[in-house]
Amino acid sequence: MVLKKSTGRSSGHASTSYDASAGGGAVAVSAYEQRIRRNATVLEKVAVSVHDSRASTREAALAELIAALEGFLSADDAEGGHTDEILRGCYVSIKKRAAREACLALRAVALLAVTLGPGATSKKIAAVETAANPLGSGANKIMKATYPLASRILEAPQADASLVVAALECLAVVAFVDVAAENMDDTEACMNALWAVICPSAGPKLASAAKGTASPRVLAAAVSAWTLVLTTTGGWNKKKKVSPAAPWRGAAAHAHLVSLLGSDSREVRMAAGEALAVAIEMKLFTEKNNGALFSNMEARASDLAIDAAGAGVDKTNFVEQKELFKDITTFLAGGKPPVISVRTSSSNYGLLTTSTWTDNVRLNFLRRFLAGGFLHHLQGKGLMGQVFVIDDDEVTGKLSAARSKRSLMKDTRIVKELNGGRGGGGGAMDEKKEKKQEMIKNSLEKKRTVKKERLKAYELKHGSSDL
Repeated sequence: MVLKKSTGRSSGHASTSYDASAGGGAVAVSAYEQRIRRNATVLEKVAVSVHDSRASTREAALAELIAALEGFLSADDAEGGHTDEILRGCYVSIKKRAAREACLALRAVALLAVTLGPGATSKKIAAVETAANPLGSGANKIMKATYPLASRILEAPQADASLVVAALECLAVVAFVDVAAENMDDTEACMNALWAVICPSAGPKLASAAKGTASPRVLAAAVSAWTLVLTTTGGWNKKKKVSPAAPWRGAAAHAHLVSLLGSDSREVRMAAGEALAVAIEMKLFTEKNNGALFSNMEARASDLAIDAAGAGVDKTNFVEQKELFKDITTFLAGGKPPVISVRTSSSNYGLLTTSTWTDNVRLNFLRRFLAGGFLHHLQGKGLMGQVFVIDDDEVTGKLSAARSKRSLMKDTRIVKELNGGRGGGGGAMDEKKEKKQEMIKNSLEKKRTVKKERLKAYELKHGSSDL
């Protein structure tokens, strides 16, 4: 994964812009800080509760932890002894507890990886941190403990579908965040494990849970997870450290992905389409090296772009599928990938824009995974500020005229309140009253003008109505 530098305003602006609607500058910052402190306090509480002997207490603690991590914590706020205690409790839940608790623990581990961010980026720093902690730091530390546990779930003969999906997402997120390691063996092992669920014949041991019976939900989750990790391997071809015999590389892997475009599930077809688009963009799947197969993929993508749902057919994701494959067809014809823009706040500031399949897949996956916490992480920056370029400068030409006017009026009111005191005199009220009277006057004048124009038009058509 290539880490990018955020441009524009300072990271503090995101939190301020998010809470500006609550009542202005100082109050907004205070609300943000209160939320961060509240989330940090949860870690101290959960560090004890996850080791409780009662399952209900542990599950409640994990659910509270997930809510706090979705609400965003900086790496500095989360790092420390509490995190290590929480991780140990989560690993026990994944290894020994019921499926429901294990699912919560897997999600908590993945969110902790997002919160802590990558491990040490230089060999010198890595050596110092390894001496203090043999497992490493950040997501690198989490990966070393998580991979064996998640792989064991994928090996289970009859694992619960929700548990398998949770394991796939956890493994993908941790591998995505863990980009600092010079040795890419962990990431390659993760890719192999995910691919074994997608294509059981490529890894019979790891895919026993999904062999021949993978539900569309599990298969789509596996393809999406694999694609996310694939986006981090852009420089592997140059470094030549990856094994050329990896099962997820080569024509056989591409042929399997193309075959998934014929799945009965729209969810699976869309996941396979995104995976192929990324592979094409990364030059892993080209027309030159995959002539007939590439042509078959183009034909199938074109069909899906104009696919008709038909009467009595489930319409779930129907529109989304058509739009996706229209974009893919345009891309295959020499066009550009679709551009996705996400506003980081309700004000006229902050915009995240992606314009490559690689970044689009990352954005869509993280938005699904973080769910209700996506905006919090976007505003708090953290990993999101490293992965994407977030422009915090004022965004122009992006709002409708009505919304732009409301935003301008709101900013003007806040400035006046800060300068003259909140409700500190009659000047603001008088000005508000004058504006309201002026608006009423303009409205009446407009109505009179329209009435006159209609009367003139009527007289021209039917003659004067005077007697």
